[in-house]
Amino acid sequence: MRRLLLGLSVAALGAASALMPAPAVPPPPLSGVVIERLGISSPTDATIWYCPWAQATTTRDSAISLVAAAPAVADLTLPVLIPGEPPDRVSTAIDGPGGAVITLSEVAQRGDSPGFVEFAGGPSGAAVVVSGEVLAADACVGHAGDEWFFVGGSTMTGEALRLRLFNPFPEAATVTVSAFSEIGTEVLGSMSKVTISSRSWTDLDFAEQLRQRQSLIVSVRLDSGLAVPAMAFTQGVDQAWWSGTGLATAWELPISRLSADDSAAIVVANPSLGDIAVDVELFGTEGAQRTQLVLDIPAQAPARLDLSTVDLDFDVVAARVSSPTPVAAGVVSTGALGTAVTSGVEQQAGTWLLPGTRPEAGKSASLWLLNTSDSAVVVTVSRLTGDEVFNTNEILEPGTVTEIPVVGGDTIGYMVRSADPFSAAWSVRADGRVAFSAGIPVPPDE
Repeated sequence: MRRLLLGLSVAALGAASALMPAPAVPPPPLSGVVIERLGISSPTDATIWYCPWAQATTTRDSAISLVAAAPAVADLTLPVLIPGEPPDRVSTAIDGPGGAVITLSEVAQRGDSPGFVEFAGGPSGAAVVVSGEVLAADACVGHAGDEWFFVGGSTMTGEALRLRLFNPFPEAATVTVSAFSEIGTEVLGSMSKVTISSRSWTDLDFAEQLRQRQSLIVSVRLDSGLAVPAMAFTQGVDQAWWSGTGLATAWELPISRLSADDSAAIVVANPSLGDIAVDVELFGTEGAQRTQLVLDIPAQAPARLDLSTVDLDFDVVAARVSSPTPVAAGVVSTGALGTAVTSGVEQQAGTWLLPGTRPEAGKSASLWLLNTSDSAVVVTVSRLTGDEVFNTNEILEPGTVTEIPVVGGDTIGYMVRSADPFSAAWSVRADGRVAFSAGIPVPPDE
């Protein structure tokens, strides 16, 4: 394993949100890991997934893919911004293990339509794929802490960055938004404290106020109420949506780019008060090829590792980030195949749900399974349709990422299981565009 020291000279940041005292512990249910379980008294009976970026217009539509490992009923709710107007709702049954797809335009076609899906039964998962004039995809949000971090955005020429704050709850919510970039702590003015009315959403445009930032790190801290943020990054004619994460000392990125011609970068945000050295392991698909780099990141600063500048004898597909203090990490890929952004996964798991991997309507999709251990991992890959499950076995070689192309026009999603932990993500391609999404880990007790 070769070790290359990369010193990233980034301006140290002044006093920022990271210097502020920790916010008070929010009231339940955010004191745990599940945002909310609307209408169900027992936490074992339902799971809520929030999808802030769903949209349907005359030029784009959203496929909301639902998967469940056991029989379940899924209820989709789409709030309406007009005060007093009832939300749109639709319900579907899943004969799990299996899946179902809801086409948003068949329920509501009014542009942006953030919503949430409540499953009675599970384990379950949901994802939204927006297609048409753009291609964007991500798993919906089901878990959170009291602060969210977004990495991967920038506001260079021809780029736009928009934060959506979605509040589907009956009480208003207030959040504190902060940001830092390669030039230091950013002054957000009126954008730093935002109130979101009940059952509505608010968008913040960073490209208008913070121009020419190559690595803009945004954090959203909940002050009162509950809200779900998501980020949209537009470059040229394509767009990417992704959800925020917390902080962790280890992140895995099972997919960073599809081709060596893509301009992909791994972005790491260090919100701590001290300088750190972060290890980045890079993985390919051809045998046990791996290498390790070190990023020196000043306190309260971002670091951006451009994969095209790393001289290796294999094409980098996946990565693992290890840090002595909690950081946030993600990947942004741009190029001939369009724009894709996704956050890393902060934990390995023995079971993953991957909704949204449908190859219909000219789309192709792939699963990406990363084994960072020194031993082979045997996985069972279950292809989920509306009424059948097709199982195959795969061997994940040590220190490699394995691509599994999605087959079958009736595929709605996948469930991948193993006795050993690994990480998973998926990609979808169509009309010269691409989108990435991390998988959904299933806790062992489920």
